[in-house]
Amino acid sequence: MTCYAEVVLRTSVRLLLLAPAVALLAGAAIADRAWWTQHVVVPACYLPPADWKLTAFRVALLLSGLALAICAWLARNPTADGVARVVLSVALAFCAAELGLRVLDKPESQTPHPRLEWLLGAADARTGWSFIPRRSLRFGAPGGGPVVTYAIDAHGDRAASQDFVEDPAASTVVVAGESIAVGHGLEWKDTFAANVGERLHSQIVNVAVGGYGSDQAYLRASDALARLRHPIVLVSTVLPVQLHRNLDDSRAHLELQNGALILVPGFRPRLRLRELIADELQIMPQWRIAKSEKLTRTILEATAAAAKASGARPLFVAPVFGREPELLRELLDGLPHVTVELGPARIMPWDGHPDREGAKQIADAIVAALQ
Repeated sequence: MTCYAEVVLRTSVRLLLLAPAVALLAGAAIADRAWWTQHVVVPACYLPPADWKLTAFRVALLLSGLALAICAWLARNPTADGVARVVLSVALAFCAAELGLRVLDKPESQTPHPRLEWLLGAADARTGWSFIPRRSLRFGAPGGGPVVTYAIDAHGDRAASQDFVEDPAASTVVVAGESIAVGHGLEWKDTFAANVGERLHSQIVNVAVGGYGSDQAYLRASDALARLRHPIVLVSTVLPVQLHRNLDDSRAHLELQNGALILVPGFRPRLRLRELIADELQIMPQWRIAKSEKLTRTILEATAAAAKASGARPLFVAPVFGREPELLRELLDGLPHVTVELGPARIMPWDGHPDREGAKQIADAIVAALQ
């Protein structure tokens, strides 16, 4: 190898190592509490993560950056053969990681703490997953919560009983959204949906499913509105964590294409390592937040338009734990909505969802907004 080629190879190797090292070290310096709140806590977490996770994250960035910087300093006389062996080792490491993730990837029902939506549901080609019709389950949260009956009617909606038959001609309040709207941890009579139905003397059709993003909630609500002749209100929960969920492309999802919402199949081929990084890593850089804000706002506007087209009044409900995030205010600005601030005492410690009084507080806010 000529002297010039050696210099080029050595410089290239060092730059390949130093560039990510600098990025990691810069990340460790930038990721303070404000950055963590803006890019992780608000848009990607249902409840705030433990305080130690920020410290662990910064330490991991720092150590990784230092390790790469040391490798760059040690790479004084790399050879083409040595570089090739390293590249091959890295490629094999990625293959081993993918294989390991596939081996460890168990069906949700076989995990230590299976999610309710998978115990009661199954994969769905249009929404990713949905409840299985005419099923009932007695389930208690792993953290020691009470055992609760969850009943799913013939349309795959949570109801008072699996034998509930909706009346398409009745005045109906449609409830859409995620686990808070489902009423996780609560008997049917204690959910905010049941409370609202009783106080408005209306039939309740609850199409919410745990873990849903805004797009999945919109699709389910549209289906319900299409089969009901007299929907009067569409209540849909909105949480900041749905910004993260709405970009999940491992399932069928809505995307903005030329200003229109298009239902797109999940990304294929399915690579667990890619899904771990792209869909499950709960860190959202600013460009990703901006992309999701635009998409989510469009979905919410489409949800409101679908309700109005069916003769129903749209109302978005934003349960917040503590102060209302600025991001959420911007997302709902100009849309019919109500924000419900829930104190720590209203959150079930074993479940992480509003308790009976918290659900009543949400129902109170909904009824007040509709009157």
